[in-house]
Amino acid sequence: MNFKFIYSILNHRSSGLAVLGLFVLFVSVAIAPVAVCADRNKSLNRDTEKDIEALKTTADKHLVQGKLDIAETELLEVLRRYRAIGFPNLHYTYDLLGLTYRNKGNFSKAIFYGLKTIESMEATHDTAAALTFYSRLANMYRELGQHEKSVEWYKKLLKDRRFTDGRNIYIFRDAGFLARELIKLKKEDEALNYILDIKAKNKPIGVHAEASLLASLAYCYDAARQNREADKYYLALIKLAPQLKKDNEVTTDVNYELGRYFINKQQYAQAGHFLQQALNASPGTNSASTVKDIYLMLYKVDSAGGNYFSATQNLMKNKILGDSIFNETKSRQIEELQVQYETAQKVKDIELLNNQNQLQRVKVDNANKIKNITLAGVVLLLIIMGLLFSRYRTKQKSNRVLEAHQQELDQKNIYLEKLNNKQEILLKEKEWLIKEVHHRVKNNLQMVTSLLYSQSVYLSDDAARVAVNDSLRRMQAMSLIHQKLYQDENTATIAISGYISELLRYLHESFDSGNEVVFEQHIEPLDLDVAQAVPLGLIITESIVNAIKYAFLNEQKGIVTITLKQDDPGYLLLKISDNGIGLPAAHETIEHKSLGLDLMKGLAKQLNGSFYIENNNGVHITVKFAVLDH
Repeated sequence: MNFKFIYSILNHRSSGLAVLGLFVLFVSVAIAPVAVCADRNKSLNRDTEKDIEALKTTADKHLVQGKLDIAETELLEVLRRYRAIGFPNLHYTYDLLGLTYRNKGNFSKAIFYGLKTIESMEATHDTAAALTFYSRLANMYRELGQHEKSVEWYKKLLKDRRFTDGRNIYIFRDAGFLARELIKLKKEDEALNYILDIKAKNKPIGVHAEASLLASLAYCYDAARQNREADKYYLALIKLAPQLKKDNEVTTDVNYELGRYFINKQQYAQAGHFLQQALNASPGTNSASTVKDIYLMLYKVDSAGGNYFSATQNLMKNKILGDSIFNETKSRQIEELQVQYETAQKVKDIELLNNQNQLQRVKVDNANKIKNITLAGVVLLLIIMGLLFSRYRTKQKSNRVLEAHQQELDQKNIYLEKLNNKQEILLKEKEWLIKEVHHRVKNNLQMVTSLLYSQSVYLSDDAARVAVNDSLRRMQAMSLIHQKLYQDENTATIAISGYISELLRYLHESFDSGNEVVFEQHIEPLDLDVAQAVPLGLIITESIVNAIKYAFLNEQKGIVTITLKQDDPGYLLLKISDNGIGLPAAHETIEHKSLGLDLMKGLAKQLNGSFYIENNNGVHITVKFAVLDH
């Protein structure tokens, strides 16, 4: 069975019942029959490995159930049998043995197997569960009170401050432990800044991750003596605590932290409630070090409440657990194990330096070879230069012939340059003619406009006069475009922002009704093709004229907003809105009979765009169309 895969999926940590239970279930389901090979010896080895994995699974179940002595015996047998068949990935078994001894309170053996885990992992280059192994060692050193070693391993674990979803559940817990260890090393500001950075870069997923982050923030603010901030996070943690699952390490952490908080507040009844919940977790959930600290705080709670018999019992339990964890012999053994591990690391470093020296010697040899090759190359180069000089004289004759050809090419280039100059002159004449056309079209439109205006003076029919005036405004909208085209250098496109501004000014001045209408423009700086500028200008003209004539009655003040902007890639969005009285009740009838609406729809269709009109606290006209490539 490939336990590397299982560890990488579950990111198996500490001794949490929920995570280990899930791990056991996954392993039980994942074990599949081993294929039978033709070679009998290989088949026997496979069967042996399968049996060992089954025993390891059983030992893991016993570890989850808190049957630590049975788990220890079975795991030692697994380790012996794995070694007998030459199985390389022993670090997963070492890890479970370290976890077993940690839960038993035998930290000398726990540290021993934790370091063996790292050695085996590095030797096999199987780093799939490296973060889990670093977490184990960091937690062991933390529970032993070796803060500097604990911080060293936590920093390896938390090198990346951005947490992926798969690591989110327990990584906030480990980050909180690192902050607490920094505080114990009198680095309160560093701890607070670190946990705030973790909060800024990561979002906790689930209540347990959120609870770990809240507890860490509360602890760090409390250590920094920022009591108001600390109380805020403690209160949030109290509200969240009922949502946490029972028999989970994070739940124990929260109850432990709240118990410590209420002791500091001298609210001993509430402290006792949370500490008792932490102590009542099922076997295998709490480490011996955690239980020891809980008994010490319960001693303080019972002493404050006058329950001296219970306080004495809790103090004795604390003392017994402390002696079992921190006796002098074990401390010496742990230091020896650490020295052995560091010695082994130094040996590896020496081997690396030797390899680097050997590589350096190879580089020097290669440099000497390159030097000799270079000298040979220089000699060869001299020979080649002599040959080249002899050929130089021969090439001089060829160059004379080439010069003659070059002169011929130069003459052709001069002829081509003259042709290009003529083409440029023709292009300039063409541009001038186009401008002249636009000028004359503009003048013709002005003449038509003048004729219409003169005709309107002699009209007695109001409807006819209104129709002629509307036509005047439409002609002026087109005339402005041609005026700008012959005035600008670019005769193919028009700067739409300036055009719309002039058009609005003309439309506003063309009405003398006295109503005070304000135009708000939100026009992006765009150059639009003439083929689109004309229908766009007519749509704007129709919309503005309708707004001025019908939206604001009785010289009512109002606002008309004109927006033209990029929408989707390659599309423009025109929106004209007013805050007037809106469309009349018989909107459907008007919509079918209005020339202005029909004209705007037709112009929108000419733009290959969509036209939409909305009646909502005024009239809102929207046209969306694709921009032509210039």
